[in-house]
This record gives sequence, C-alpha cells and structure tokens, in this order.
Amino acid sequence: MKSIHIENQNSTILIGESFQNIKKYLPEKKCFLICDENIYHHYSDFINQFDYIIMGCGEGIKTWSSVEMIAEKLLDKGADRNSFLLGMGGGLVSDVTGFVASIFMRGLEFGFISSSLLSQVDASVGGKNGINFGKLKNMIGVFNPPKFVICDPMLLQTLPKREVRSGFGEVIKHAFIKDENLFQFLKANREALLNLDADLMEDLIYRAVSIKTNVVESDPFEKGERKKLNFGHTIGHTIENNSDLTHGEAISVGMIMATQLSESMCDLSEADSKEIRDMLESFELPVTTEVTAETINEYLIKDKKKNRSSIDFILLNQIGEACIKTIPIEELKTKVIRLCADQKNKPITTKP
Repeated sequence: MKSIHIENQNSTILIGESFQNIKKYLPEKKCFLICDENIYHHYSDFINQFDYIIMGCGEGIKTWSSVEMIAEKLLDKGADRNSFLLGMGGGLVSDVTGFVASIFMRGLEFGFISSSLLSQVDASVGGKNGINFGKLKNMIGVFNPPKFVICDPMLLQTLPKREVRSGFGEVIKHAFIKDENLFQFLKANREALLNLDADLMEDLIYRAVSIKTNVVESDPFEKGERKKLNFGHTIGHTIENNSDLTHGEAISVGMIMATQLSESMCDLSEADSKEIRDMLESFELPVTTEVTAETINEYLIKDKKKNRSSIDFILLNQIGEACIKTIPIEELKTKVIRLCADQKNKPITTKP
C-alpha cells in the first residue's frame, strides 16, 4: 500500500489499501455511506454494516434532485453536524457525496472508497465536488477535499470493460500533459494493464495520482497550472453530453481535437501527434465524433473556463508538456468547424 498526502488540503490518498479496512480511517462519528445501485449489488454485505443511502446510476442523476433526496434521508436518519459521509462508488458518487457533505448543515467531514479507475486516478482526487446543471457538466459545485480516498485496485475487477477503458482515457491524459515516462509505461504494458494486472495497476494508479496531487498542491483552486488537467475536456464535455460516449471516451475525442490544434498553435510535431492517436486507439478509445461543430460551439460560450470573450484552452508543446493558450471564442469556433469537417463521416468505433 502507498499513500500520498496533499498538505494544503489535509487529504490522504491510500493506494492499494483494501476497502475492507475502512474502519481504520473513519473518525469517531456517526457514519452514513452513500453508494449507487450497482455498487450495492456487488458489495451489499459490506455496505449493510453501515447506515446507507442508495442513489440511482448514470450521469442523469447528478442533479439537485439527488442532492435533495440525500439531504432528506440524512435528516430522516438523524444526521447532524458531527456526522461523517462516506461515498463508495465512481466519480459520480464522489462528486455528489462531496457536494452534499459541503453544504449539508454548512459542512460535514467526508471520505471516499473509490471503485472505478476513472475515480481512482482523477474524479475523487483534488477536492472538486459538484452536480450538473441541465447539460452543463459540474456547473454547480465547490472545492472541498475529502479526508481520505481509498483506491483499492481489487474493486476494478467488477467494472465492465468499457468502464475500464474509459478510465484509461484520464490516465493517458495525465501522461500527455505531464509525464512522458508514464506514456512509455502505458505503451510497454498495454495488454497487461487492460487485463487489470494487480501489481501494474497499483503502480499505474500511484503514478497518475502523484501527477494530479502535485498539480493540486501547487494550484488548489485552478487559477493556473491546474487548468492543464482539463486537456481534452473543453470539447470533450460537450461530446459527452450530446452522445452516448462515456466520460473517458468523450475526453479521448476531445484530446484528439486539442492535439490537432496543438500542431498549428504550439508546433507539436507530427510524430507526437501520431503517437497520441496511436496510444488512444491502442487502448480502444474513440478518436472521432458525430457531434456537430454547431453543437460544440453552442456549449463553448457556457464553458467554466471562459473569461469574457476568450477561453483558456489546453494544448501540447510535446508529449509530457502541456501549455495554456487563451483563444478568442470566435476564433476557436472557426477552428472547431474545420476540425469537425476534417473528420466528417468517420464513424466512432467503441467496443461494448
């Protein structure tokens, strides 16, 4: 087991720790566990030890209605300001649990048992919690770190293969923006990683979390360096909200579009661009979308990273080195039209 402590958030990430050891980390408080239906199905014997609340599944329940439902159940169960919330699940559960904990009775302590690859390497780490507003992802939320996150690779064994591949979308992003050595590690161990080799996965999760926590420590409120973690996300979120792609799949397409822009705006080499595409395809992630330029451009003006008439867009100088480019929205819209035209009629190929 390895641990990473984020000093400025007083938050500890426990990688390789068994979720069964959770009571070692819980404070002497009344604990309420929040999970979704899938997690309860797989781990009901464990969850039944707690006073628990079950959410629905899918991005469509990441709403005020779910927050209200959880708040009502907490009140019914006698929760007070000295209670502790424990979210068990993927990124959706951690986002909602952290958000509820941040606003219920003006704030409760909380922690996570992270059950998906996407959550273990990204969503549960760093202190972002929130819900969607209509089709706008994470538009309502707070910065508030959990006391701890348990990342048990054994929990990944119950994930559908598509969700595993989706998680690799975020892992690969970390390599693209910060760590060329991680990129080489992914290339060298692709097959074993896709098969969730336990030792390699623990090493991979530790590498990815180390990258994110280093960024978070230097920029906890996303004023500068932390924006680089959004590589592929400005366009990717729109694709996710307007297609049947998972988060990691949509971000994969967003990274391809950002890579194409990087060639013209940051002198990213053609060789690196090809390596990026090859990497995503080798992990069975899509590189094209049927979402139109018109739809993408409609959402650009609502992006959280917009600053008046411009957007801070994340591009690459080379594999392992990201940069922030402030691009006027009207200029970016023109570029999106060209990008979508380049891939027109190329179908998305994702395996179930």
